[in-house]
Amino acid sequence: MRPATPFTAWHNPLLGTGQLLGAELGGRPAVIRPVLAPVRGFAAYDAEDGSLVREFALDAGFTGGPQCRMHLDAGGERPVLVALESRGLRGTVVQVDLVTGERACPDTWGKRRKPWGRRWPRMSAVVPHRGEDGRRTLLLGWSDGRVDRVDAVTGEAAGPRMRGTGRAQVWSLAAFTAADGAARLAGADADGLLRIWDVATGRRVGDPVKAHNGPVSRLVPYRADGRMLLATGGTDHSVRIWDPESRTPLGRTMVHPENTLGLCAYRADGRPVLAVASNRLHRYDALTGQPVGEPVDGWEEDACLAVCAVRVGDRVALFGADEIELRRFDGATGEEWPAERPWQQRDL
Repeated sequence: MRPATPFTAWHNPLLGTGQLLGAELGGRPAVIRPVLAPVRGFAAYDAEDGSLVREFALDAGFTGGPQCRMHLDAGGERPVLVALESRGLRGTVVQVDLVTGERACPDTWGKRRKPWGRRWPRMSAVVPHRGEDGRRTLLLGWSDGRVDRVDAVTGEAAGPRMRGTGRAQVWSLAAFTAADGAARLAGADADGLLRIWDVATGRRVGDPVKAHNGPVSRLVPYRADGRMLLATGGTDHSVRIWDPESRTPLGRTMVHPENTLGLCAYRADGRPVLAVASNRLHRYDALTGQPVGEPVDGWEEDACLAVCAVRVGDRVALFGADEIELRRFDGATGEEWPAERPWQQRDL
């Protein structure tokens, strides 16, 4: 029997992406990333054997790249991929039905009016959200510091604007549920400030806190130790853990030689873990910030640009990628997890 080969995409996606997304397609775990060839859009790879499952073609204007932020809206009958793309005067939100491969609705363009004497504001962050009535909405962050709520189908206003945002560009948004069951929105801006809002009222919860010395590029909510926590990653080369209820930091600050290019949270062997893409792929205890194992390097481009985790059978697979290569690791041990290709299941 041939030995298993390293997990890698079967064709060269030719892109520079700042994000991977774990999902389930056809009952099987998959990893989605933006691609520029052979189509412009998104490609989904089987998380078990690395085969190309499906391509979601968009149009020639799709640019991909590190500013393409992806989210999965799995609350409806069919999962929807929501991605913010930087093309156009004010940015574009693309929504793709992952079952049919078709657009879930027309692209949502920014509709904010130009302030007097200022440049046009641009959409800079997006996160999908579903209300108690099941209505699908988008929460849009803007370069002028505002956060709007719009209907995901029509693009029209669907509730009160988030207040008290200041004027710094919103770099990242994350929706989560508080301990009392209320829907919350966390937002971080170019000044490094972290804010929390009540989604139902649009009012700010507590005062903003200084999370980083510079823009906060990644914001990830997760459950650990029976409560909801937030992880923030900044361009100041650090990652921090926060209690969103008290807006106080927890554990140690995780410092890296490069910016935070990717961030995800998952559970492996009963332990909550944070995975950070920076100069290398790092793992940390998601409660204390203490390192878990040794960092992983060896990417051809000398940097891990994106990371995500997805359950494969009874194990958690951790994926890291540079501009070309997609690699898989065991989320519990950090060891390389080769792919068992279909033809490797028999003696040749």
